[in-house]
Amino acid sequence: MTLLINMVGIIILLIIGHSAANTFFRARISEELMQHEEPFKKETDDYTKTLLVLGDSTGAGVGASKSEHSVAGRLAEYLGATHVENYAVSGAMVEELTLQIQQAKLEKYDVILIQIGANDILAFHNAKRVAARLSNIFGTLPKADCVLLMSAGNIGGAKLFPMVMRPFHTMVNLAIHKEFARVAHGWKALYVNLYDPFWKDAFLRDPNRYLSRDGLHPSSYGYGLWFGRLKAVLEESQKQKT
Repeated sequence: MTLLINMVGIIILLIIGHSAANTFFRARISEELMQHEEPFKKETDDYTKTLLVLGDSTGAGVGASKSEHSVAGRLAEYLGATHVENYAVSGAMVEELTLQIQQAKLEKYDVILIQIGANDILAFHNAKRVAARLSNIFGTLPKADCVLLMSAGNIGGAKLFPMVMRPFHTMVNLAIHKEFARVAHGWKALYVNLYDPFWKDAFLRDPNRYLSRDGLHPSSYGYGLWFGRLKAVLEESQKQKT
């Protein structure tokens, strides 16, 4: 019996050690990707169609093989944007949007895209408090014909983190989505919900395709899926207006 208990203990320690090492090396890769981020932007004097991008590493397109493959790059192409400002910064949380907004050059944009919330989820921030802060920040945005708000996908399914953490991340994930959707509705913005339950999540079914090599950020294919969700929300909104 003692031998069996010892063997189980050793197995558990090996699993924990393997998970910790995997998390460490993927975190190093993630840090490397963020250091080489090149947010999609197109700052010109042609203001025919303007786009402002705010947010975290997903707004900056970390994990995409080219900045054009990020949600910002794909949205700019879809809109035919002639002027794109992108102030998204890796690691940014909701409260740091204020500093990004202060950098905006125009008083009005055709579209504002905000990709935020992932780092608040990772830090297990209280969803209601984060949402209250986000609502206040919405009141400081430049004018826009359309504001799009995107938060994180299913962070609980990311390969970067040990499986034991997944239920806790998922719980905060769902709370953030609920509160962000409420904030967006209150400000007449469009909310793009990227969360899918485990049994429907393409990132979980094929992580090697849809996640970048750090196991956390989307790959170019993953951003393609996210943009597809955004595009559907935009088209539905346009349909309702006609």
